Amino acid sequence: MNFKNSLIFFYIIILGFATLPRVAIAAQKAKIVSSEVEIYADADFDSEVLTSVREGEIYFISDKTYGPFYRIKLKNGKVGYIVDYELDIEGKGRLQEKDLDVLMLERMSRDNKKMDDHLDEQTEEAQLFGKPYMGPTIQFINYHENTMGGDQVDDLWALGYKKISDFSWSVLGSFGAPKYYADKTGGRTTGLNLWGDIGVSSQVVNFKNSGIRFGASLFTHISLIQLETSQRKFDLHDMTVGLALETGWLFQITSKYVFELYLKYYFDKTNYAGLGCSFLF
Repeated sequence: MNFKNSLIFFYIIILGFATLPRVAIAAQKAKIVSSEVEIYADADFDSEVLTSVREGEIYFISDKTYGPFYRIKLKNGKVGYIVDYELDIEGKGRLQEKDLDVLMLERMSRDNKKMDDHLDEQTEEAQLFGKPYMGPTIQFINYHENTMGGDQVDDLWALGYKKISDFSWSVLGSFGAPKYYADKTGGRTTGLNLWGDIGVSSQVVNFKNSGIRFGASLFTHISLIQLETSQRKFDLHDMTVGLALETGWLFQITSKYVFELYLKYYFDKTNYAGLGCSFLF
């Protein structure tokens, strides 16, 4: 192939690429029928407005529709989307008034559906706190007790069951005596600690699939400890009443199941705190 033929071949290729967008987009001609019509970046009324075109101007548009839009090739070579009822298409004319009424009804139906979907999402979020949840819970308690001549501390694991709603309650049990009894006396200990509370819980912050709540309750703590030394056996029983404050972060696993991380602070004879998690349904 000589230089002249190569140049012609190269020119044909360039011309083909230059006209490809027009072939792909400009399948038919249409006249603008309104004074100023917006051109959108996508086939969506909520998309960016690229520019506007004027009445009487003629453009190439696609032969297929994208919902209520046609693709349009602008004079600067860019491609956008124009709504169908603003066009008088060559050989087809303009949408009739009856067609416009049907189109507007369809459009209103779509807008209403979008609004309903949005409201459904908001309702689903609100329902995270709009119904009661209950299930097992585990709590790590940094337990403090004023006994044996001072403030004693031990870390206890407690298992229980709880309910979260406007009216909330929980029960917890830690099995085994705190280790400081044996450390201080050298004896053998058995026993358990029980907590039961009743109170209220309310939403503070609500996210899409999670939320933060705050609760306050009155609780009763019962300590049933048996201490046995080489000299004698002691029954160390105690019951107190106090106030508990709680904040929890709930994560929605499904529409039915929720996981919660929470912090609880007990105002008792000696104050202490617990960190827990719950699987609720």
